[in-house]
Amino acid sequence: MAVLAVIQHFIFSRVVILGASPDILAVFIAYVSVIIGQRTGIVFGFSAGLIAGFLSGNPGLAALIGTVEGFTAGFFHVSPDSHPTMVKKRRMFYSGAATSIAAGNLFQALLSNPLALPAWVRIPSMVILGTLSSMFLAVLIYQLALKRTLRD
Repeated sequence: MAVLAVIQHFIFSRVVILGASPDILAVFIAYVSVIIGQRTGIVFGFSAGLIAGFLSGNPGLAALIGTVEGFTAGFFHVSPDSHPTMVKKRRMFYSGAATSIAAGNLFQALLSNPLALPAWVRIPSMVILGTLSSMFLAVLIYQLALKRTLRD
């Protein structure tokens, strides 16, 4: 988590389009929540948010956003007892990632600096562009690394 937080802070947070940037920590939190469960996702989300918050200077907001992301993605948890197929695991990962990233971006847009951009620009741009850029990152990470871990 610490390595991902450093990568997020020094690399991905520099790619900003209308206040939105891709979030590798949200993808990690979504993966943990979908595969392991909602409670573990909440703990990982809080911890990852706290680490990222200390790097960015706002640990409270980042911890809240990480917790919300873990909680939201946990609704798409794939129980190993249900004998899920690869397609179901992939679908639940993408659904959980999209929902949790959108919820995190919404919280970020609502609670971030209101003087940066007007609300009518800031909120839709952060939610839509942030979710799209993070989902592009999620698809890329899934294809490169997670596909092997989600096999039957």
